[in-house]
Amino acid sequence: MESPVRALELALEHHQEGRWAEAERIYGEVLASHPEHPDALHLLGVLRAQTGNAQAAAVLIARAIEQNPQAPAYHNNLGNVMQDLGRLEESLLCYEEALRLAPDYFEALVNRGNALNKLDRFAEALSCYLEAQRLRPEDASVYVNLGRALVEEGLLEEGLACIAEALRLEPENAQGHAVRALALLLRGDLRRGFAEYEWRWRLESGRRRAFSQPLWDGAPLEGRRILLHAEQGLGDTIQFLRYAPLVAARGGRVIVECQRGLVELAATVEGVEQAVAACDPLPEFDLHAPLLSLARIVDTTLETIPARTPYLRGPASAEPPLPEEAALRVGLAWAGNPAHANDRRRSLDLAALGPLGGVEGVVLLSLQKGPRAEQAEKPPGGLRLVRLPDPWNDLPWLAAVIERLDLVITVDTMHAHLAGALGRPVWVLLPFAPDWRWMLGRDDSPWYPTMRLFRQPARGAWSAVIERVANELRARVREAPWRR
Repeated sequence: MESPVRALELALEHHQEGRWAEAERIYGEVLASHPEHPDALHLLGVLRAQTGNAQAAAVLIARAIEQNPQAPAYHNNLGNVMQDLGRLEESLLCYEEALRLAPDYFEALVNRGNALNKLDRFAEALSCYLEAQRLRPEDASVYVNLGRALVEEGLLEEGLACIAEALRLEPENAQGHAVRALALLLRGDLRRGFAEYEWRWRLESGRRRAFSQPLWDGAPLEGRRILLHAEQGLGDTIQFLRYAPLVAARGGRVIVECQRGLVELAATVEGVEQAVAACDPLPEFDLHAPLLSLARIVDTTLETIPARTPYLRGPASAEPPLPEEAALRVGLAWAGNPAHANDRRRSLDLAALGPLGGVEGVVLLSLQKGPRAEQAEKPPGGLRLVRLPDPWNDLPWLAAVIERLDLVITVDTMHAHLAGALGRPVWVLLPFAPDWRWMLGRDDSPWYPTMRLFRQPARGAWSAVIERVANELRARVREAPWRR
């Protein structure tokens, strides 16, 4: 083969033009003849990260650093991979080493700011962004990242001003438009926010479906079959299934494609003619729409959110074995999907809910799914927690359980949407920087009439939230029918 230098130049050209398979082939050829070539290891690691294999990327870039520890870009990119893996403290060490080697390394400054912001160290993150801004005052990326940090700090107007500057410098910056969507939705400006939200398809994480059928534009459907397809997590799908009746009311024969576990529940939504699981063969259809685009297509505002609940129903045949004692039956969910980008902020360990055990007249039931469900086996002292038998983790069964509870208390995860869509009372524990759908400064949700929101008063201040929930739960028990 030609020299490694020339081969890597060609591979990098393929890489930057998006011809990743060809780039990977050449990187592999270089490493076959030069197994420890640092640039080949580094670039293949970057490619692995871009294709979603962060673990392999970390190994490859670490090997590159062993061969050439003086390359700032290696440390910066290893920091990015560590951020992808959720290892934020390790990512900071990588960025600090990159900046020790190259103090004016713009990208490392911005990336360090992002890691610090994720660790809720806003003041330090701000210092990084401002130094990056000094180095490159005409670079849109620093304004985008600073804008995102300000929005997450609740400083919406300041964040929007930064995004406006980013988009003045680079009008087609998809990240900037995505942050502006977040800020507008948090502010309750749904019409403009959902319009900006369409820029999600221009992000690397966007996966627009390549259907030959046209995208629905909101026009009368006149009996045509329309596919509404899920695109994000379970909670998002549950939240936006509310639009299926509106689509049917415009003359559509509605087919829903969603996560396999949701098919049975989706089929109970008014106007849904057929529900199919993602990856299963699709029936014939004439038009399509992503579920999270429906709010824009039908021109949703705060006043026109289709908020009638329940719009889902659990299986009538399910008879979950719930406690029969005269007590308030309360379901608990304390953690979401650990792969979620904001999970570190939104999820709890069960121990944090210990104060709820001191509320008399309540029986607590675990609704938790995923890895942290095992914490229910050893609850904190004083927290009596009932674990339901299998198949509680089946979503229709879980819906049947929630329909028979007096209250659900949950962090911001799928359980909040499921309880709200079933029209059951649900209290949601929110981090200081909430997801866009919960907006700011309100303790109710226009999306779910039976929901109450309990917000952190400051970053990480869960104890204040749990104390308030415990007090409100005591008040709820005093109002219970058997107490009168």
